[in-house]
Amino acid sequence: MKKLLTFILIVMLACLFLDKIGATDMHMHFNGDDIDGPLEWLFGLVFAGGGLLIGAIALVFAAVVTGVVLAGVGMVVVAVVAFCVLLALALSTPVLLPLLIPAAIVWWLVSRNRKQARTQTHQQSL
Repeated sequence: MKKLLTFILIVMLACLFLDKIGATDMHMHFNGDDIDGPLEWLFGLVFAGGGLLIGAIALVFAAVVTGVVLAGVGMVVVAVVAFCVLLALALSTPVLLPLLIPAAIVWWLVSRNRKQARTQTHQQSL
């Protein structure tokens, strides 16, 4: 099925391409002169393809520049947020000091009990 679908797609694209190549109503004006003759369609396709190539290069360049700019702005935003968090912590330390003293005492008691339990478990295993 895949081979049949691929073959049908290639045939359709070939038909479309041949329709554009064989069209007799294609006219090209270059510097005010009408270009005609057996290779008129070739010149039209080459110049149209060149325009598409220039457009694709411009889009890629714009995407790269946008990515670099937004990455730089993102880094600045992260740095500003980190600075604001540090500033808020520094300013709130005197207010939180009465809460930190009981928390430190509880932490010390819990860690002391853990050390004692560890030493008892170690002595029992020997």
